[in-house]
Order: sequence, then structure tokens, then C-alpha cells
Amino acid sequence: MDEEITLEELGEKLDDPAVNTDHVYVHWTAGHYGQHLDDYHINIDSDGSVYLTRPLWDTPAATWRRNYGSIAVTLDGCWDASIYKDGHCDFGSEPPTNEQIEALAQVLATISNHTGIPIAPNYMMTHAEVAELDGYGPNTTCERWDLWALPGSTEWGSGGDYIRGKAIFYQQQGEGEDE
Repeated sequence: MDEEITLEELGEKLDDPAVNTDHVYVHWTAGHYGQHLDDYHINIDSDGSVYLTRPLWDTPAATWRRNYGSIAVTLDGCWDASIYKDGHCDFGSEPPTNEQIEALAQVLATISNHTGIPIAPNYMMTHAEVAELDGYGPNTTCERWDLWALPGSTEWGSGGDYIRGKAIFYQQQGEGEDE
């Protein structure tokens, strides 16, 4: 399964009773733009296009110890990205694009509108935030730092708050609602 979908089509798929979820975890693939991996339910390409890569009711293998009952969303890219002990980030040759961040926020608003999952840190988290809580994140082992920061950001650990803030904005503007 690797199909480009609209937010409206995503909403219809989220309305399926087989989709039983209470958390959303957001990642990047550490791969290339245009490379849609089925380790995640939803992939967002560099131009902001959204792809469904596995059924939403299926359990992914994306977030250690937290896959059951979750939706995994990822940004295609961050090939050769690196993080350093001083907090300096190099997002690699294929960093998150503005189009991806905007589409991600709209996808999160759509998920919230159709599932009732709050756009809040305990329910919609970046992989870096989860890894930090579970002891394998940016401030512990630096193994997973997906969206811990964003290109152009100077605040360490602010990626999740920034993305959720945008998602709340889109939700308040009626984005992700059925048209």
C-alpha cells in the first residue's frame, strides 16, 4: 500500500471502526525524499503530499514499546542528519521542509478531529519526546531525536510544541474537517 491521499480521504479512513487508536507518534524516516516507508502509517513527502503506506488499524514497528494502538506519521527525509553533544543539529542533505511541517500539522488536526485524540503532549508526541521519556532519547543516548528541533529553531526540544501549536491552529481554522 502506497497511495497519495487527501485530508478528506484520510478522515474517511480514520472513521473506520477498525481504527482503534489513542496516540500519535511523529517521526522522520532518516531516508530520502520520495521514499515512502511502510514502517509508518502515513508518510509526508518534501512537497507536503500525504501518503498512506499501511492500513491505519495495523500495528507499525515505528516507536519502541509504543506501537499498539498508535498511529505512526513520518516525514520523508533527514538523510545523513546528525546531532551533537552540544545540541547542534545538522538536518542532513534532505531536511524537513516547510511544506512537510504544514502538512504534518494538518494531518494531526485531521486525526484529532476524527478520533478525538487531543493535540497535547501526552497524546501526540515526536519520537524524540517519547525516546526521552523512555530513556533512549536526545538527552540520554542520542539514538532518536526525530523532530526534537526543527531547521531554523534555536530552542532545543521545541519541535513537538511547535508542531502541536500549528496543528491546534489548523484545527481552530476548521482544517481537517469534512468538506
